[in-house]
Amino acid sequence: MASRTARAGQTASPPLVVTKLDPPAAREQTVARERLLERLQPGPGLKLIVVAAPAGSGKTTLLGKWREGEAGVRPVAWLTLEKEDNDPVVLWAHALEALRNACPGLSETLSPESLDEGRIDLMLPQLVNELSEHGDIVFILDDFDRVSSGASRDTIAWLIEHAPSTFHLVLASRNEPGLPLGALRARGELLEVRADDLRFTADEAEELLNERLELGLARADIEPLVERTEGWAAGVYLAALSLEGVEDRGGFAREFGGTNRHVIDFLVDEVLDAHRPELRTLMLRSSVLERLSGSLCDAVLEQDGSREQLADLSRSNLFLIPLDDQNEWFRFHRLFAQLLRVELEHREPELVPALHRRAYAWHVDHGFPEQAIDHALEAGAFAEATELISTAWDQVAGGGRQATVAAWLGRFPPELVRESPRLLLAQAGLAPSSDSRPDEPGSSDAGLDTLRAGFQWGDVGSGYEAALRAAEFQGPGSPFRAAVCWSLALGGYNRGDLATADHWFAEAVEAGERDERWLIAASALAHRSLIAWENSQPAEQTRLAEQARGLAHNHDVDRVKGEVDVAVGASLATGGRPDEALPVMARGISVLRKFGSPLDLANGLLCEARFLRAVGRDDAAASAIEEAEQAIETCRDPGVLPERLEALRPTRPSRRRDATPELTERERAVLRMLNGPLSEREIGRELFLSHNTIHSHTKSIYRKLGASSRREAVKLARTHAII
Repeated sequence: MASRTARAGQTASPPLVVTKLDPPAAREQTVARERLLERLQPGPGLKLIVVAAPAGSGKTTLLGKWREGEAGVRPVAWLTLEKEDNDPVVLWAHALEALRNACPGLSETLSPESLDEGRIDLMLPQLVNELSEHGDIVFILDDFDRVSSGASRDTIAWLIEHAPSTFHLVLASRNEPGLPLGALRARGELLEVRADDLRFTADEAEELLNERLELGLARADIEPLVERTEGWAAGVYLAALSLEGVEDRGGFAREFGGTNRHVIDFLVDEVLDAHRPELRTLMLRSSVLERLSGSLCDAVLEQDGSREQLADLSRSNLFLIPLDDQNEWFRFHRLFAQLLRVELEHREPELVPALHRRAYAWHVDHGFPEQAIDHALEAGAFAEATELISTAWDQVAGGGRQATVAAWLGRFPPELVRESPRLLLAQAGLAPSSDSRPDEPGSSDAGLDTLRAGFQWGDVGSGYEAALRAAEFQGPGSPFRAAVCWSLALGGYNRGDLATADHWFAEAVEAGERDERWLIAASALAHRSLIAWENSQPAEQTRLAEQARGLAHNHDVDRVKGEVDVAVGASLATGGRPDEALPVMARGISVLRKFGSPLDLANGLLCEARFLRAVGRDDAAASAIEEAEQAIETCRDPGVLPERLEALRPTRPSRRRDATPELTERERAVLRMLNGPLSEREIGRELFLSHNTIHSHTKSIYRKLGASSRREAVKLARTHAII
């Protein structure tokens, strides 16, 4: 290691390690990150630039590239710090040498050879005075996190406070620098570049991987890599190293993560092992958590003081990311979290299930059932997970997150799902099946019927039939009674039987409020309001709509119950307030597009179309009708929705009454069935045809007869003596 000793006759000073004064050597593969280089330009009055980010974020590379551009504009001194610089004499011996190299005009009395601890307090004011006479100067201190002593940091803080406005200090650190940044920030004298700023964009990653390293990756492979590494520069570069010799580079890039040996070696050596044993333990064992808090970590690690440890880690390990302004909740960088889990499985595999069990218990106690389910499943606590899922699935799935329920079920052993009526109940709602089931009722069948009834996802007929069977088993005392009543009502509503629907919706409101099933109660009130509208009962319509709105708002379900806004909008329009009504209705339909079934969406759109047409917005009404038709076409059995849609279409020119339409034999058979009470789905069963085929025949019949609804088609068919 190159060093320089004291000159003869002068006070002994620490040997200088001259390589610490050298900036990093430029490399051909370095990406010029112009957006960051421009940001680093020091403006008037800027005293301090802090570049703080985790190891491998590209701090040193960025500042080295920036120094190249600045060197021709102003003097730039560079010093890479080491742990020995916690001695102020060592620190300032090297700092003075770096500054003298950049500014040869500094006085000989500011030489490192004559420096000792007693002279530092005298040297600093002299340095400030001389710096004020030398114009713009930049001094870069790399690896500032290695200086942890108060004495050395205090001298840097003094220099920042008293330095002239032409002197700009730049600190690169893996953690918070431990300096009074608040006052500098308030005075506009501080520029901060953080981990978020240093993250590689997809464009920068593409430049590194393809233009510099010539790996030939497709953009579609690079973007997932950037997302998985969260733009961490070292992660992207380590991925590039790992790609050498890999045949399927695209596939490797898409799957790259914290199990890669290059990543593991880097993070273990540079980050994990750099911390005290108790902090390493906290990081490893808390890695089973997606979000961390002091109370949660205390419970999982069975210790006290986690809050203080997390605060310590958040300052010293920027791979721990705060999630709020109060520093209560944190998360690990995704790649780092993945590494920690790999290391935990390697070091303490027998402890992992116990950690998850403790996390499960904490989340149950604190009212986080979904997180509790995840940890119960990870712990293999399937009985506990089943208990939670049986009480939570309807709220989760009712909010449009069927995929979440499916993911939970997919983590159970298949035999446990097959043997558990409660899990079968949840499974049935994810993809209603047309397969026949045994007619003999049992507890499992009753549960299946209840769930299938509640998810009439475009299949009115089978949903209504399931609701009828479920009603036999889920009586007034059942916790599923509200769901059964709502399902019966919805089936009646979509079959056109409004009286029956209103009866069951009223019971659904009563049961829903009693059992605190607020989603069901709000939806039932909204539908009752729409039924009152159809029955020309404006006062009742308004009363029910306001009830629905109040209940949905008070219980925070208005964001996922679009039919409430549709009902409120219809009520406003009926009351002569269309300017207020249509935006509310549009908001409800937006919610239905996200959370509602095709049947819900089509009903909402048809309601909107009626009011749009009433205020003369025919083009908008036509668009709503077209979208409703698209939703209806995805339904296996849409009930009476095709009739509701046809009734809103513009009136077609009447056919000549003396011209008998030419219908095929199959169309005549379908037409005869349309004259009865069966839905299209039920007609298909009678004729052994699919619902789509029946729906196509029905549309053809309407076209040939010049009809716009089922009732009109039957009437015209009788006129022509077809039926």
